[in-house]
Amino acid sequence: MLKSGIHGNACCSTCHHHLGEWVEASPAVQKFLPFGRTLTFRSFTHAPGSELHFDCHCGSLWMITKNTAMSVMIRNEVFSCFVFYGVLLVIKMYVIAIITGQVRLRKKAFANPEDALRHGGLQYHREDPYVERCKRAHINDLENILPFLFLGAIYSLTGPSLMAARLHFLVFFMSRVLHSVAYLLALRAPTRSLAYIVAQIPCVSMALQILTSVAAYA
Repeated sequence: MLKSGIHGNACCSTCHHHLGEWVEASPAVQKFLPFGRTLTFRSFTHAPGSELHFDCHCGSLWMITKNTAMSVMIRNEVFSCFVFYGVLLVIKMYVIAIITGQVRLRKKAFANPEDALRHGGLQYHREDPYVERCKRAHINDLENILPFLFLGAIYSLTGPSLMAARLHFLVFFMSRVLHSVAYLLALRAPTRSLAYIVAQIPCVSMALQILTSVAAYA
């Protein structure tokens, strides 16, 4: 039987024995859990087809609901911190996209002829320097924020301290905000370049820590 730490609905796929809401997790269960730690699951109603499978130390195959696993991730302070800054960064990308669209309308510089015809004629099917600047700011966000979202999610599962993780996420977020402001307002160089470089530091740090965590399994 399992000895040490999970809360939640779980059952043995061999005998379908229900383990109850308060089951303690064995080392075998801990291997399944992210962060390599004993975590607390909340009780959820079992839904057919929603199981995650892992081996018990006694040789039986055990199951636990995906809803339960998601509950653990959301209740993980580091992952929740990552989600907070990740969502802010996605919102920031939407803001840059909206700004780009509004600048196009104000400058009457449309990328597609049908849009130009709708707003005055084909003479407005043209490029504008400031519209192109906004586009570059948006593209730069895509090139940097999407990798951060991947790295940050994996990094959150490696068991970093909340303080260290928050520092990584906050530095990246603030640097990207400064980078966008510097791009859109054409601030004096090297403001934009410095913001870009500073944002890469937490990304490189997270990547190295992830590789260190998984190198033994490669």
